[in-house]
Parts: sequence; structure tokens; C-alpha cells
Amino acid sequence: MDFYSLMKDELVRAVPERECCRVAELSALVKADGAIQISEGRVCIAVSQSHAGVARKVVSLLREVHRPALERPAVEVAVRKSKGAPRGNVYVIRVVNHDEAVELLDRLGLAGRNGLALGVEPRVVARRCCKRAYIRGAFLGAGYMGDPSRGYHLEIAVLGRQHAQDICSLLGEFGIRSGVVPRRGRSVVYLKDGDDIVELLRVMQASSALLELENTRIVRSIRGDVNRLVNAENANLGKIVDASFNQIRDIQLIDDMMGIRRLPQALAEVARLRLERPEASLAELGAMLSPSVSKSGVNHRMRRIARIADDIRLNDRR
Repeated sequence: MDFYSLMKDELVRAVPERECCRVAELSALVKADGAIQISEGRVCIAVSQSHAGVARKVVSLLREVHRPALERPAVEVAVRKSKGAPRGNVYVIRVVNHDEAVELLDRLGLAGRNGLALGVEPRVVARRCCKRAYIRGAFLGAGYMGDPSRGYHLEIAVLGRQHAQDICSLLGEFGIRSGVVPRRGRSVVYLKDGDDIVELLRVMQASSALLELENTRIVRSIRGDVNRLVNAENANLGKIVDASFNQIRDIQLIDDMMGIRRLPQALAEVARLRLERPEASLAELGAMLSPSVSKSGVNHRMRRIARIADDIRLNDRR
């Protein structure tokens, strides 16, 4: 299974301990995947979900969320074949009793004037634990995360910009940075930073996914460090090769026009060594001299050789 599937399965198994948290998570799930159906003045709640585990969680939460006026609402579940891509089953969960549906909408903070409420009802996320549960429900209902080995991208695509902004505000209370962009009629809450995604997993209590992501980040970091070192070594090697080529060209010109032996002893010594060891760095050449010379000392001698070669070229042009 890919990382996203493993992560989603873990979140499905996370069971809210408090009644208020069950309300918050169910509220987010219904808002993400639900619809209010009104026929002849009768209200029905319908939630469509393609993930079997999430569908089971919706049913479970619907049966657990109750108060004296709403005890275990009657829940219907139907399975349909998806018409679009990807192919598979779509699970439709419905609360068909009008009184139970109306009571449930009020309980979940979803009742608006003309359908579902636009944003997140403050009383549903009054506690910090409820905020965690709501975020988890929003991700289960409308979230997606890409393969972390290829990059960091997590998003929650919801209907309505107000809802997306409210989710951003909830994330911000946990120090998680996020943004909102429109896409195909939805407002997408997105996270692009690895640290923010790690914190979100911690908030949603996805501990196994968190460990897996941290392992992936370590591997990516090590791979990145190795690539940077290799690139730096290749760049340095390229500079050494280019410098060596120019130095050998100058030395050969001097040898052809006047002979290396006519150079001062210090320059002649390093010139002969460069011809013998074209692949060596300046520091390595310096270590081969007797007595040894520092890298800057060898570089100084090479500059003197280059000036002599330039003078020869200038005289030739005259």
C-alpha cells in the first residue's frame, strides 16, 4: 500500500474518546462528503464515500453520537458502483428520518438557512481535542497526500471558501502553516512544508504515518546531502581539469618557444611536475615538491608561468 492509503487506514482506526470529539469528527465528515436532501418538506442526510473504512467510521459515529432527543438514529447504507474513474464502490449512508436528521444537523452544527452551514460552527470545536478531531475528519472526508519520497504535498479539498479558511484557522492554532487555492469548484487547503505535515500527522494522531514520514525525510535528506557533495566534487574536479588544461597549454608553449630549462628553478620544477601529473590539484602538486609548498605558493608559481606564456603570445602577435 502507498503512504496515503496507510495513513488513511490509520486515521480510520483512531477512535475519539470523548463525546464532543466524536461530534466534531462526524461534523467534518458529513460536511466534507454529505448533502442535505429535502423532499416535500422532509429532511434527509446523505453521505457518499468511496473508502470502505471511512464509510464504516461514519456509520459508527452516527450511531454513537446521541443525546436524549436523538438516540441511535436509523442509518441506511447502500452500495453503488462508481460511474467515473477510478472504478469501485461508493457507499451511501443516509439518515432518512426527518426528526432525526434535523436533530443531528443541529447537534453537528451543520444547520444553515439554505442547507449546510458555510463554515465551522465554533461550539463544535470549542475544545482543543475537538479541533484535532475536526481536522482528522476533514482530512478523512476530503484529504489527500502525495508520496513523500517525491515531495511534500498534502491537501484538503472542501466546498466553500469559508469552510477552507476555517480549517486554515484551526491548523494555525497548532502552528501549522497552510494556504487556500480554488480548484474545480472547490477550495483546497494545502500544505507544502515537511515540518507542517509532520505536525499535522501529530495533531491527527497518525503516529505510524508520522514515523514513516520521518524515516522518508531522513532518507531524502541524506540523499540530498550526498547529491550536493557529489555535485560539489564534480564542480571542483571540473575546475581542476580546466585549470590544469590551461596550465599545461602555457607550459608547452614555453617549452616550445624557449625551453622549460630556461625558467627559474622554482617555476621549472612545478612546470615539469604539472606535465607529469595533469590530474593533480594545486595542493597535491605542492605536497609533491621538495621541500613541499603550500597551495597558495603553487598557485603563485602558476600565475608567473601564465604571465610568461602571455608575454610570448603578445610578442608573437607583434
